[in-house]
Amino acid sequence: MTEFGLLLPFDVDDPEFSRGVEVGVIWASLQHTDERTFTAHATNAEMLLRSGEALDLPARSVELDDGWLLVTFGGE
Repeated sequence: MTEFGLLLPFDVDDPEFSRGVEVGVIWASLQHTDERTFTAHATNAEMLLRSGEALDLPARSVELDDGWLLVTFGGE
């Protein structure tokens, strides 16, 4: 089983900042790479759905452990 956790602490403790960075990285990857599957915090589910809708790449997800999602964009 894969464990998820902190890789690089930010210099601020605001969880909204972390959520924004995560969505921003995924948004950029969707626009500039062929990558379509990501692991993300479940608290970003709504923003990931909105990102997929904005880019015409429907999102679907599978719940992982401890508040994480495996999200795939596009396809059927």
